[in-house]
Amino acid sequence: MILAVVLPPTPAQVVIGILTAMVAALIATTSFFMARRSRNWLFHFGTVGGLLILAGVVGQRTPAGPAVGPWDTGLTVPVLGLRIDPVAAAGIILTLLGLTLTLLVERVVAASDRPTPLVHRALEEDDLI
Repeated sequence: MILAVVLPPTPAQVVIGILTAMVAALIATTSFFMARRSRNWLFHFGTVGGLLILAGVVGQRTPAGPAVGPWDTGLTVPVLGLRIDPVAAAGIILTLLGLTLTLLVERVVAASDRPTPLVHRALEEDDLI
């Protein structure tokens, strides 16, 4: 029986994990905003995919013991030397599927149904003095 020593993540892996979590949260937020503004439910594929990527990155850990769960197995990216767990991989696939479906099947909104653009009021209108 060979025992493997679990090594802590390197600083580069921590930075990549943080950047990936920030990008995944940005994907989920932007997709949700676009789904709300355009009333196109296909954008929610990107929202769910971004949340799965975020859950996969945050939930990633090293295997400890014989129990193998959804966060313990993974895919290795050979060029970068990173390991992607199945939850994050499913999120990447779902996000790309949502982007593809949105671009291919996006409905054309009539001019009367288009949401009004966001117009910000001048700051002087908010003053009470």
